[in-house]
Amino acid sequence: MDTTLLVIATGGLAVLALLLVARLSSRGGAAARPARARHALAVAGRLLQLIAHVQQHRGMSGAWLAGDQSFATRLPDKQAAVERLFAEVRAGIEAENGEAYPCLVTADVDVLHGRWRKVVGELAAITPEESFQAHCRIVATLLDWLAALVDARIQAPLMTVIKTAATRNFSHRLPVLAECLGQARALGSTVAARGECRPVSRVRLMFLVARAEALLAQASDGACDGSAAARIEAARAVKTFAAAVRDELLAPGAIALGAGDCFALGTRGVDAVFAWLEIERRDLAAKLAERRAVVPMPGAAAGVAS
Repeated sequence: MDTTLLVIATGGLAVLALLLVARLSSRGGAAARPARARHALAVAGRLLQLIAHVQQHRGMSGAWLAGDQSFATRLPDKQAAVERLFAEVRAGIEAENGEAYPCLVTADVDVLHGRWRKVVGELAAITPEESFQAHCRIVATLLDWLAALVDARIQAPLMTVIKTAATRNFSHRLPVLAECLGQARALGSTVAARGECRPVSRVRLMFLVARAEALLAQASDGACDGSAAARIEAARAVKTFAAAVRDELLAPGAIALGAGDCFALGTRGVDAVFAWLEIERRDLAAKLAERRAVVPMPGAAAGVAS
């Protein structure tokens, strides 16, 4: 029996009224979803920029704390960029404060921003390992926010027009690939600055490069049609960095690779992945623009795709 008829038959007039309100609200919500998704995609872009800068700061900090003083002059500019992006992300997610089920709220950004400032304030007094762990915790939170925004605000409106694998690339696989490479860059730069690879670092580096290569293969299988050139460049840069880690940092014998060179090789790999991510973001934006044309306005007839 139709839900409406069932409610009338049981005398639930109050429930029927609630159902009618919910239907009208859902029509308006359907019209608002693409706009909300476009906004979420813009915020996701800012989150990716913030992630990239925190990752770079992690690598620079590790090399500096391990003894390479050439990174000291680069840290202030990176810290300023992170401050700016925290402010932009906070402004971008203010609309989430009014959501019934927010992905994150401005208070969350304020807490994480405070943790970031604490790391910066204590940086000169901590070890490379402590710096690495503190940065990784911040990046992990940012990655969680990115995944939540894409899954909740972008994936649903795109379900009928784009394969889920492409959205997974943008929200999960490619950001995690960039983080694997970013961690390897930070650890590798620390190892190169010290001139020795300690057992814990050796195990972590072996895992990170293997994981990066696996994620690269998975992301390639679900990539959007226009990302071929970006995929090829990312694969080349990731393989070059992975080979340098294995041959220069993990192989027996003295380490000849300098921290600056290791950081530069890792950065080429990370930047190539972020360039690929930008192609995926543009593809999602184009799909959202297509979706906008078929979403009904509030009060339109039921049955039109939402």
